[in-house]
Amino acid sequence: MTAKNKWITIGILTYIIFILVVIVTNILDPARIGAPWTVFWYVAAVLIIYYLCFKNYVYERVIYYARALDLTQTDLQDMLVVKKSSQVAPNPARKFSISPLFNLSLQNLDRIDEQLRKLAKTKEVKPFR
Repeated sequence: MTAKNKWITIGILTYIIFILVVIVTNILDPARIGAPWTVFWYVAAVLIIYYLCFKNYVYERVIYYARALDLTQTDLQDMLVVKKSSQVAPNPARKFSISPLFNLSLQNLDRIDEQLRKLAKTKEVKPFR
């Protein structure tokens, strides 16, 4: 199973769990909160889950290329575009974990990913699956 399929499956299962919890607890009952708010929360849940799955997929790809190129967290920190004191670059030395929610913006993660993919092409690293 590719990483993309893994994150799609995790996203779908997460949304199914969300739907089941909502149905069982009756928390988003249209009679209680209104139909527009019910629809809003169902759509918001899909978008949040999509964002988190996409971010984790890109994070996993960054870690893969960083390990393949023998880069350290300091090397990745130097690739950050928007450098804030709260921004933390991925650490390839750690076992894979989920993407940091607040310490690393998707913008910076995308920039690092773009640079690593270019570098990996020149070094003939096997593509991420």
